[in-house]
Amino acid sequence: MPNPNHYANLIALAVPIFFISIAIEFFVSLAMKRRVYRLNDSVADLSAGMLQELVGVFTKFIRFGLYVVIFEAVHRPQNAVQGTPYGLPINAATWIVLFILVDVAYYWFHRHAHTFAVMWGSHEAHHSSQEYNFAVALRQGAFQGLFSFPYYLPLAVVGFSPLQFLVCTQINTIYQFFIHTRLVGKLGFLEYFMNTPSHHRVHHGVNPKYIDKNHAGVFIVWDKLFGTFQVEEEEPYYGTVKPLTTFNPIWTQLHYFWHLAKLSYHARGLDKLKVWVKGPGWKPDYLGKMEPVPEVDAATYQKYDAPNLLPLKLYATFVFLISLLPFLILQRNAHLPLGIQIPLAITTILGITASGGLMMRQKWGFIFEVIRILVFSLFASGFVFALRTNVFHISLAIIIVSATLQLLYAIWEFKRTTVKLQQIPNKT
Repeated sequence: MPNPNHYANLIALAVPIFFISIAIEFFVSLAMKRRVYRLNDSVADLSAGMLQELVGVFTKFIRFGLYVVIFEAVHRPQNAVQGTPYGLPINAATWIVLFILVDVAYYWFHRHAHTFAVMWGSHEAHHSSQEYNFAVALRQGAFQGLFSFPYYLPLAVVGFSPLQFLVCTQINTIYQFFIHTRLVGKLGFLEYFMNTPSHHRVHHGVNPKYIDKNHAGVFIVWDKLFGTFQVEEEEPYYGTVKPLTTFNPIWTQLHYFWHLAKLSYHARGLDKLKVWVKGPGWKPDYLGKMEPVPEVDAATYQKYDAPNLLPLKLYATFVFLISLLPFLILQRNAHLPLGIQIPLAITTILGITASGGLMMRQKWGFIFEVIRILVFSLFASGFVFALRTNVFHISLAIIIVSATLQLLYAIWEFKRTTVKLQQIPNKT
């Protein structure tokens, strides 16, 4: 199968721009005296984005590789000379047409992700934050790509080159990052044909009139053409109809699939299948039937938050930040052997899960942190040993001392904050 690592990764190159944009939005919101960021929620956003990228590392050979296989099977002549182009010509016209078609395909995938329960399970994580900011743009469904890629395969049959396809889909994704903000109002004439922050705020709203509206990626014209457009009348309340009450990045990705599995287990006959393919929230009458989306009561509406003390929050943030290191190594070195990719992925997953649990001051978060430290020490020692340098013993000693200090601090901080936090009322 063709290697997708041979093609440009524009999203990886855009990551620094994403983080700079998040920082700018944060400081601008402070200057405007608007609170649009919360530390625990933002860490959960970034953790979800990291999980999506990790899954992508191990599935892109299936998703993008299949596009390449179909393209070459349909369009490559049997006697093609290496380096000779085939398929549609790569010129300005095909770039424009493909960009539009990619956006149409994304619209229909996105619309169906809100229509079929199993697809909603892959997309729901993106809607699970009750905030709305640039960091939320990175909170993506880890398994969404496995459901979206079939929508683009007809483009390979038509003959659009893999290079053009990859560039257009990545530009589409990068554009959508910048419409996740509350700080930008309506944009005049652009509102007529472009997807804007105002239009996309509607899409993330849980107000009944905003549910399942404005599925566009770049061009809002598809929603207007296919009857799913809704103008922003008042700023929405964000999140999901049933708010997610966890900062655990793994459960954020899996909880809706678990809900469907339990529902299917208790259902009868064909209803066992229907719960997966009907709309989100559907259930047979004998299991309680589907309930209408409730109006949001401003007087009782609350955002999920886990009360915590600053020292433990900072430690959880530290755990998250050091988990970025193996993640970035994995993301930016796509040609690493599998024997190195897997330990890097495991270390990252343990780290962001521990961080989420510590943000919630949960015991399972502390347990994951202990496991993370031990696994990190084991893997790091193995990598140092594999290098067979003269500084092996020194490096191993530093790793062990560092891990021990982290472990001791985590134990002390967790016990100290657990005792004190018993006096803090739980606002959730």
